[in-house]
Amino acid sequence: MKKKIKKIISAIFPNGGIKEKIKLAYYSINKPKDTFYSVVQGSGNFIAYKTVFQDLTMITNEALYFIAPDFNYYQHFYKVKESDVVLDAGANCGHLSILFSKLTGSGGVVYAFEPDGYNVKRIDHNISLNKDLPGNIKIENLLLWDENKWIDFYEAGTVGSSAVWIPDSDKCVKKEAVRIDDWVTNNTIKKLDFIKMDIEGAEIEALAGCEETIRNLSPNFAIASYHIVDGEATFIKVEEFFKKMNYPYQTIRFRKNEIITFAGPCLKN
Repeated sequence: MKKKIKKIISAIFPNGGIKEKIKLAYYSINKPKDTFYSVVQGSGNFIAYKTVFQDLTMITNEALYFIAPDFNYYQHFYKVKESDVVLDAGANCGHLSILFSKLTGSGGVVYAFEPDGYNVKRIDHNISLNKDLPGNIKIENLLLWDENKWIDFYEAGTVGSSAVWIPDSDKCVKKEAVRIDDWVTNNTIKKLDFIKMDIEGAEIEALAGCEETIRNLSPNFAIASYHIVDGEATFIKVEEFFKKMNYPYQTIRFRKNEIITFAGPCLKN
């Protein structure tokens, strides 16, 4: 039904602020609790979007109508707090990185892992729109894998960019992949509180390269595990991994297709 309404609105109002105001009114009806949306008119025809989540204000180039619910989902067990060190794996356009940045403050740091060059530009742009950020987002233009090497990557400039699925060879590029364990060692990371992961089916490989980090730093995880790899949902193998590590875990289904596997000390509380 929502898709049909969006098509009707786009057909009647193909461009401009009127269409955005209608969409704003529609999505504001079913907004998450403690979340508010508005449209910011920039110079010329540029329109930015303001999202207020629990008194934190974010300005983004993209509307967060479908992203804002994730703010609560990913923090279902572990709430990012001041001075935390966060790894945002699969940062996409940086929406969650910006949220984590504001939550951790100047005493914390957010490592935004995003291998897609198009998306990195979007992260930079969204960071520039938020003048109050403490400057604690560090973009890592790297893939997370179980080996340190260069691998094929489908660079689509969307949430569908992946090292697992490569449907179009024209968009296939070589990208540097790293093991979290080696990245942690090389960057002298002594503290890692939270890892959010949504990397389009590569979660298994990323976790395989994270065993030492789990044993040494005990990070909390929130992993998007709804992806299908070899005909099987990734949460099955993600759960098997944590079970083998004897690490607390729990998988929860939120929206129709939103499945997140949580793990870490937060599950003991």
